[in-house]
Amino acid sequence: MARLNSNQLGVVSPLEFIPIAEETKLIIPLGDKIIIKALNFLNKLRDNGYDLLTVSINISAIQLLRLDFRDKLFVKINEAQVRPEKISLEITESVFTSNYEEVNRVLGDLKDSKINIAIDDFGTGYSSLARARGLKVNCLKIDKSFIDSLMDLNTGDAIAGDIISMAHKMGHCVIAEGVEHDKQKQYLQSSGCDRMQGYLISKPLDEEAAIKFLKKNDY
Repeated sequence: MARLNSNQLGVVSPLEFIPIAEETKLIIPLGDKIIIKALNFLNKLRDNGYDLLTVSINISAIQLLRLDFRDKLFVKINEAQVRPEKISLEITESVFTSNYEEVNRVLGDLKDSKINIAIDDFGTGYSSLARARGLKVNCLKIDKSFIDSLMDLNTGDAIAGDIISMAHKMGHCVIAEGVEHDKQKQYLQSSGCDRMQGYLISKPLDEEAAIKFLKKNDY
């Protein structure tokens, strides 16, 4: 996730600038710069001994549906000398409201090229668990609202575990986002969640701080 920073505005949340960037189509050049930065960071991770790690990149529907998106992406990947399997593209559920068949075809092509595909904020938008079986993706990211509810519900009433179980049966890995408390972590671990992200693990970090975090925690 990118953040904009300026002397006048300070840190600007992606929730604020991304809708404007998409409306003005500035998301296309901005997205290109973010992809290049992510690929360079992968090389920096490799140089620091973290060759097994992957980097996730949020992709807008406007980017994804451009005819030259895949070709330009692989030009960048080849120039950076990065292996495609080290990259994960994160797509929000809303991308499927425009053209399900075309979007799924593009995602299938990217997935066949060894790039990992994840559906972000799963469970609150267009997709359903029934339709998720046909999605050409690797992972589903459970929306933060389901993770937040773990603090208020009894274990037996929470449905996050059901989502994890059904996703696994469909062949998808599961990532929980917005994990902030140990109670959530314990529930997700007991439910077989594959990965977690959130403030319990770390707040958002810049590149140098992220590498220091990895070294400090002996990853």
